[in-house]
Amino acid sequence: MLTAVKECRISPREMLSEPVLIRPCDPLYPEEICTTANVSRNGLYFVTTTKHYFVGMNVILTLNFGPDDPIHREQIGDVVRVEELDEEFCGVAIRILMHNNPGIYSGT
Repeated sequence: MLTAVKECRISPREMLSEPVLIRPCDPLYPEEICTTANVSRNGLYFVTTTKHYFVGMNVILTLNFGPDDPIHREQIGDVVRVEELDEEFCGVAIRILMHNNPGIYSGT
C-alpha cells in the first residue's frame, strides 16, 4: 500500500545542472566541486561519491562555480538529507541558511 508523503519544501525545485563548490566548515573534511541535480531558492541537491556528508553538517556553497570567476557568491547552508543511492553514490540535500546577496534570489 502506498502512503502519501507530505511535501515540506517552501519553494519549488528546478532541474538545473550547474557546478557548485561545497566547502564543509569543519576543515577535517575536504571541499569538492559537484554538479547540482536540482536547485530552489532555499536549497540544492547533488549526487556525489564522497561519503563524509552527514545531517546537520554546516557548509559554505558557491553556486555556478568557475575557478576563473573573480566574483564568488558564497552562501551558508546545512545538510538536511543524505541518501545512499547505491554502493558508489549518495545524494545530498542542502538547505541554504544565508545568502551572500539575497536580492539575486528574491526576484528583486
